Amino acid sequence: MKTWITVLVAEWVTGGGMAGADLPPSWAAEGSAMRRAIASDFASVPGVHVLMTLDARLPDEPGPWTTLRIGCEQESTEWARHAAESDWTVLIAPETGGTLADCSRTLALRGGRSLGSTPEAIELAGDKLRLAAHLSERGIRTPVSRRVVPSRPLPSDVSYPAVLKPIDGAGSLDTFLIPEPALVPDDAKALPEAILQPYLPGIPSSATFLIGPENKARLIGIGRQRMEIQEGRFVYRGGILPDHEASPAPVLAQAVESIPGLRGWVGVDFLRDEDNKTVTILEINPRPTTSIVGLARILPPGLLAKAWIDTVEGTHAQADWPLEAIVRSKNSVTFDTDGTIDRMREREASRD
Repeated sequence: MKTWITVLVAEWVTGGGMAGADLPPSWAAEGSAMRRAIASDFASVPGVHVLMTLDARLPDEPGPWTTLRIGCEQESTEWARHAAESDWTVLIAPETGGTLADCSRTLALRGGRSLGSTPEAIELAGDKLRLAAHLSERGIRTPVSRRVVPSRPLPSDVSYPAVLKPIDGAGSLDTFLIPEPALVPDDAKALPEAILQPYLPGIPSSATFLIGPENKARLIGIGRQRMEIQEGRFVYRGGILPDHEASPAPVLAQAVESIPGLRGWVGVDFLRDEDNKTVTILEINPRPTTSIVGLARILPPGLLAKAWIDTVEGTHAQADWPLEAIVRSKNSVTFDTDGTIDRMREREASRD
C-alpha cells in the first residue's frame, strides 16, 4: 500500500444517490450505519484519507473523514468524479433496479478503482431467480423459486406457507409471509413481479467473506440475524455476532466462489437447520452488509479495512488470515440496523 491513499465511501441512499427523493426508512437506517462504520474503520488505517458522501438534506456527521455533500441540483454521478480521483472506492447501494450494478459500471467508466464486485457478478447475485438456478445447477442447496405476478392468483402447487419477495430486492424490504395462495397482502400485490419460495425451517444466519482476484473466499465471521414477522412482513432488526453455535460450513464459501467477479465484501444469508443438519443458501449480497456494524466493533480499529484492501489487491496470504479466529474468540455483540450496539455478552451467555 502506498504511503498515503484516499478511499471514497459512496453510499447511495443517504449519500446523495436519492437526493430529491424520499428515503426509505429501513434502507436509510442501514445505509447510514454501514457508511459510518466503514468510513471509521478505513480512517483508522495509518496513511488512509477517507472521503464520505452525504445527502445535502441530512445533518452533519463529524468524524475522521472529509464529507462530500451531494444535493439534487448536482448530477447523480457527482460521486464518480471524486471516485476517479481516489485510490479506491467502496460502493454501498441496493441491487434493486440495477442501482448497484449501474454504480459499478459508472465507477469503471470514470476510471475509478472499486473495492467491490464486477457489474456482471452483481447482476447474477442480485437477481434471485438467476441465483437460485445458478446454485441449484451446482448442487448447492437453495429454496425452489418461482417467478410470480402477485396481483394474479398464486400457484396452488407450491408449498405454503411461502415467502414472497422482489426478484432484485435488498434487505427485507417488501418481503412477505404468504400463509396460503388466497391470502396475499395488498402491498404485495403492488409488486409487478416477485419470487415465491417455500418457507423453510432454520435459524436465519449470515456469513461475511472477503474475496480477492484469485476468487478465494476468506471467512470473517458468522452471525445470527434478528428477524421478525409483523403483519405478514419480514422485518430485519439487526444481528448477533459472532454466533458461537454456528460452525463454518464449506458450502458457504463454495457458493461465493461459484460466481466469477465477486470481490471485496460479500455476505451470504442462509438458514441453519440444526435438526436436519442442513445449510440452505437464501441470498448472496455482492456488497457491504449491515454485519459490518458488529464486526467493526469486535475487531481492532482498521484491521478489517486493511484486510479488505490487501485482499482486493491480492497481497493478503491465505496462510496469514487471523480475522475469523479473532471474531470467534470475542464476546458476542448485538446490533441494531441503525448501528446501535445493544449489549456485549460473554461467550457462554451467547449460547443461551
